[in-house]
Parts: sequence; structure tokens; C-alpha cells
Amino acid sequence: MKTTLQLAGALVLTCSLALPTIAEAESQTTTSATGQPPHFLSSRGSLDELDCVLALPQAAEGGLRRFALGDAHGFLHVFEERGQAYDEIWLSEYLESAVAGLFVDDVNLDGLMEIVVYTENGRIHFLDGANYRTLWSNQPEDYASMTAMLLSNVDDDDQVELIFVADGRLHIYDGRYQFEEWRSDQANITATKIVLGDVDGDGAEEIVLNDGFVFGARYHDLEWQSPESFGERIVLLDVDDDTIPEVIGEFQGRFLRIFDVDLRRMKASRR
Repeated sequence: MKTTLQLAGALVLTCSLALPTIAEAESQTTTSATGQPPHFLSSRGSLDELDCVLALPQAAEGGLRRFALGDAHGFLHVFEERGQAYDEIWLSEYLESAVAGLFVDDVNLDGLMEIVVYTENGRIHFLDGANYRTLWSNQPEDYASMTAMLLSNVDDDDQVELIFVADGRLHIYDGRYQFEEWRSDQANITATKIVLGDVDGDGAEEIVLNDGFVFGARYHDLEWQSPESFGERIVLLDVDDDTIPEVIGEFQGRFLRIFDVDLRRMKASRR
């Protein structure tokens, strides 16, 4: 049965958590200078912060816009714009557990974009970005669970690495040749968010996990373990103009705390 997603409708589709309605995410559907409504994934207050919704590259200039959505039942959907609505044009086979995150990148350096899907039970799938055919999947027994992932090139090769938390450890995985390069000795990692940046001013990037672990991105050494979590969601921002970004963490969906990784402490309030 075909599903139509209305931009201002009340259809709720679920990722590993329930998504807000499009009406809640999109306060208005104004028309752009080109006469087309803005893509709701790139509008202010849109769904692009959610891990399981992904705007897809257009197949050709002037082509219809598409987005992918992974749901809590283990399926990946692709929707294509139809005026003010989006029609479902493709549905994956069952992916065995809830879709936990989506990315688009040229992970195997073939000059084409792939969709990277990971699931809560530790499966990773590379899909062709044009026809959504499965190009590669890891073995079911590789990992039992996966809670966070980020794609970035953290070494001297040409391709991106998959940086993810699975079975309590941080892993670095080669995207081109599909093998695990490294895994942490720490087996008590529970992170659900990963960000990358030079947070201590040493000129090299760190992998920052929201449960308080900070690893060097290049050599994968544990640089700091905060005694407390950085928050449910984290971003990096230089708030004190010292050229070193701080970790801003969100707690309970509303409260913010700021952490100085270079000083190994939570930033005190000014009085």
C-alpha cells in the first residue's frame, strides 16, 4: 500500500523513537524564490537533526527531491516529492531490527554516493544511492547492538571511516574495504551521540562521546573520561572565544551544560 507523506499533515512515522508530525516540525510551508516549497529537511526547525531521516542527492539537475526514512520496525522507506506531498516510492526488505541511523557518502570510493544504514542490533548496510540495491552488509554475528555512529576520515587514507559504538566499545571501521581497524579496550561505553573536533587545542581532532569519553581521533588513545555524562545530545561551540570549542550538552531535552575538555571540567557559571 502506497503511503503519501503530507508536509502539513499529521502522519507520524517512527524511527527508533517516535518522530514528531511534519506539522510540528515545519511551522510553515512558504514558497521559495524559485516557486518551489522549501525541502522540509533543510528548513529551520526541520527533521534534519534526527538520525533516521536523510535527504538524498538528486539523481539529475531539476530532478524530484527525495528523502529516506528508517523506522522502528526495521524498514527503510524512500519518499519522492509530489507537489506539497511526498509519495513512498521504495521500501526495503526487513532489516531485522529498528533502523538507528542513516548517512550518505562515497564510502567505497567508486565515485558514487552510497546510503549507509545501521540498525540497533548491529547490522551495517551499504545501499546504492541511485537504485537502493544492497551493495554490502556485515555479518549478523559481528555485533549484538549498536548505539551511535559517525562517518569521517580520521587517518591518512582516502576514504571515510565508520566510527561507532557497538557492544560497549568504540570501533573504527574501514568504509572502503569493510574491516574493523580498531576497537577500544574500554567495554563500558554507552554513548548514543558522537561528535568530532579539536576540543583541547592540541591541533588534532578528538572523538567526543556523549557519555563522557574523549578519544584521540588519529591514534585512538583515551584522552579523558569525564566523571559525568556530557548530555543526551551534544554539539561543539567556542563559547568563550579561546579558539577551543566547548562541549555543549543537552539534558532532559531542555537544560544545557558546558564542558571545557581542555580544562577537564564543567564550565562554571559567571557571577
